[in-house]
Amino acid sequence: MKMARNAFDKASLEKEFERIGAALGEPATAFLLGGGAMAFRGQKNATKDLDLVFESEGEARVFAEALKKNGFQKQKIVEKEYAEMCAAGIWEEEKGFRVDLFVMSVCNALKLNSSITKRSELLGAYGKLTIKMFSNEDVVLFKSITERPDDANDIAAIVRQSGVDWDVILEEATRQSGERNWYGALYNKLLELNEIHGIQPQITGEVDKLYKRNVLREAFNRRLEQGLTREEALKELKKAGFSQKELAELG
Repeated sequence: MKMARNAFDKASLEKEFERIGAALGEPATAFLLGGGAMAFRGQKNATKDLDLVFESEGEARVFAEALKKNGFQKQKIVEKEYAEMCAAGIWEEEKGFRVDLFVMSVCNALKLNSSITKRSELLGAYGKLTIKMFSNEDVVLFKSITERPDDANDIAAIVRQSGVDWDVILEEATRQSGERNWYGALYNKLLELNEIHGIQPQITGEVDKLYKRNVLREAFNRRLEQGLTREEALKELKKAGFSQKELAELG
């Protein structure tokens, strides 16, 4: 039976950053999201792991070397929900503290773009290591597209303690939806927030519309790929229950 991992508070996390920063061979900047950012903002007492995003593979590699020097080992076997995040590396030390490293993209979905970096907040410098934190809005968006335990609870804590601009979340979701459609995951998490915590984000209805629009577009394109004409595809979709108004939005 696997032992439960320890949780680390703000003071412990700062010590880890100092240890790693002192071991870095060259300067590196990491963007902190998830429970780590929440711990530093006082939105939760502690976290069992850190999610860090780098702008280049080189910086991630330098950081990984510093982890190795401090007793961390790269994990070969991880839980399903962590494996699905497509991390560049998952490292853990003997106390059970875990560090998940990503390069530019988290979960093959949320990308470290200029809008996210602009909203980020400087946490501090630890030796050669600079840590910046994702904004509350981007942490919420990140936790809305992952399936790890307590994601909905964490979002509720952020909303209640700090508040978020839901329009910014919707704007970033729309900006990044081109390469991978995760409106469905976001919509389901918003419903979960309402059902479990009584939080009703005002963007829920709009996210639902965008999700259904994408589902329709994918269904339409799939039929065209199967050899149907536009008229035949529209006729099938109408039989499947899509309204004339919805079909007209296909353009």
